[in-house]
Amino acid sequence: MKNLILLLSLTFITSCSSSDEDTQGVFYSPSWIQGTWKDNTTGATLTFTKNDIKYNLKGSTYSFSKNQIKIASNQIIPQQIAKTDDLYIVDFGQGLEGSLIRFNFLRKTDNTIESKGHLPGNYTRQ
Repeated sequence: MKNLILLLSLTFITSCSSSDEDTQGVFYSPSWIQGTWKDNTTGATLTFTKNDIKYNLKGSTYSFSKNQIKIASNQIIPQQIAKTDDLYIVDFGQGLEGSLIRFNFLRKTDNTIESKGHLPGNYTRQ
């Protein structure tokens, strides 16, 4: 009985996270893209943290990792498709229909990226 209680306690402790940033646990953007980027045309910004992509346009911010939904108690999590020194592609599940949003970022220089997927444009590091 003591072993069962210990096992359940250990499971509970290891499954909890004290950081909001680490709630997803599987989404890790590459270091070269982390930071804030501004679209040269619309003025929108993309902010990449280790575990999130945040989009801001005219004062409205949307966090893609924080807004993932649950279906039948299964967390829909971002799926990384490609992560290299110059390319980063990630899919996010959206809505009950199971539709996906694909981000496709290409590093052109250390200070410029091109988004060819969702939220297309040319972005400059801020």
